[in-house]
Amino acid sequence: MSVRREILEPLRRTLAWQLGLRDGAGRIVCPLHKVEHTGKSACAAITAAELWRLTGEAGFLADALQQGRRLVANLAREGASDCHTFRPGRHDPYNCSNNVIDGGACSDALAHLVLLGGGQLDARDRRAFADASLLHARTYLRTAAVDKGVPAQRAWGLTGLAAAAALEPDGELDDAVARALDGLAAVQHDDGSFPYHPLDQGAEHAGASDVSAFYQSRVTAFAMFALERSGRDARDAGQRASLAKGLDFLLALQGPDGIKVGLVEAKPWYWGASYEVASHPFDVFALARGWRLFGEPACAAGAAAAFRAWVAHLTPDGEPQSHLPGPGRGRSFQCPLFWAAHACWIARAAEDLDAALELQRPPVDAPAPDGPRVTWFPQASLARLEDARVVAWVRGARPGFNVHHGSPRGAGCIRAVRKRDGTELLDHGRCAALVEGEWHGRRGLPSLARGLRSGAPELRFSLWLARVQQRAGRTGAALSEPLRVLRRGILSVAHPRLSSAFAVAPAVAVHEDGVTVTGRLSHADGSPLATSCFERTYRVDGEGLVVVERLLDPGGARAVRYAVPARAAEVVRHETTVRYRLA
Repeated sequence: MSVRREILEPLRRTLAWQLGLRDGAGRIVCPLHKVEHTGKSACAAITAAELWRLTGEAGFLADALQQGRRLVANLAREGASDCHTFRPGRHDPYNCSNNVIDGGACSDALAHLVLLGGGQLDARDRRAFADASLLHARTYLRTAAVDKGVPAQRAWGLTGLAAAAALEPDGELDDAVARALDGLAAVQHDDGSFPYHPLDQGAEHAGASDVSAFYQSRVTAFAMFALERSGRDARDAGQRASLAKGLDFLLALQGPDGIKVGLVEAKPWYWGASYEVASHPFDVFALARGWRLFGEPACAAGAAAAFRAWVAHLTPDGEPQSHLPGPGRGRSFQCPLFWAAHACWIARAAEDLDAALELQRPPVDAPAPDGPRVTWFPQASLARLEDARVVAWVRGARPGFNVHHGSPRGAGCIRAVRKRDGTELLDHGRCAALVEGEWHGRRGLPSLARGLRSGAPELRFSLWLARVQQRAGRTGAALSEPLRVLRRGILSVAHPRLSSAFAVAPAVAVHEDGVTVTGRLSHADGSPLATSCFERTYRVDGEGLVVVERLLDPGGARAVRYAVPARAAEVVRHETTVRYRLA
């Protein structure tokens, strides 16, 4: 196979970093969580197998087989149940995963080794790998991939289910694959977005039902893979509609630099910055495969941009970073071993990515649209505005939020990027009082009751987070975790601070060249100041984003002011009206 070095080199580097964590028994032991993340070892096996396929180097096959044998060794029966699952799964809290995610990856990897290895596997390995994949699929994934409440988890289980079903004819497995695919399509919003955890499927907080920039590509990518593995045609009218919508929304989230708008996120506690590239391997697979299937040039460009942004965040020794260091940024929760493992999805799409990169040579700036373009995604309540100079995202309503769940900001512009050089035109900071492009004020006295309603349930979760931090040897972080939740989840919400960014139920009017958002100043739990009203209009005119802000009624709020972005130009400011341009 001929795949350019630009793809192979970072994959080699990342796999070498993972395998460098092996102990004497061949276990890849996470240096932070002190556990063998079996589901991630499965991904390492896939990456190694794919590099063997792409390069012919026997050492990669040996590495893949070693990890395959580790997976088989970790398959165990669940007590008196008929289910067989891959340990640790949910059994070790420091694994930071569950049975359906780990099991989907393990069954997939083992089947992959059998299907790819062919005559290179001895009969004992081939039989052991196939038996383990099928046993787990028949006793666990057959129901879990259909029933799990979180679509992205269900979809990961589906990868293992479909892979196992490809090993030998099995009507029950094939039927389960069909039902799982139908279930994912049914939960998808009409605008192509997916809820992270639907309320009717057991979400504990409304914010968890929000859409997620981190998880969006995962569901689409895994559905594509399952269709391919099970011999179904992704171009079939019913499948194509769901996949195409998912890809369209993914592309809408992506900026010209390949980085997605991170403030559209049901699970913000995962991240130490307002963006992440940990999800980019799934972006690459979904977009590269989508381009091959449907021939959309935007998918090829998106795959190339996502890949290059991911590579730019690798350290020289191959350790991935979720984001680059910077003011106000901190450590993300997930470990780099998770992110490195997921590189297998880039390896699986290597040929499609290679062809996509070829289309981008020589590198050129993203093509300008014919004119200002506004795309509206109603279920996500997200508008993407673009002209020759900028791309901006405006969020309207969202389900709700607290310190751990739901998109933390909305009711206005949540990201604006200069296309020419990728400059971020809005500084969102990590403190609500510093957020550019928002109205800020105060009303009333501190309300501990408001803070407790929003954040008290999260204190218990903070103890679990502290335990994981302690296992990673971060004693300071472990001790400060409950204090962080107390400060940000309770005391900050109790503060009399108001902001336009906290409004959860604004009205949005979509225009040919922009959007208008009308809402109420709100406290940090989303509760509105009922008598207040602001109106903000965002338009693209070919020369950038024009913003007009009006405070129609402060509603009795004190010290209301507007934070004009530092990069704003053509600023015209009156007491209750501000106009400027971002370009």
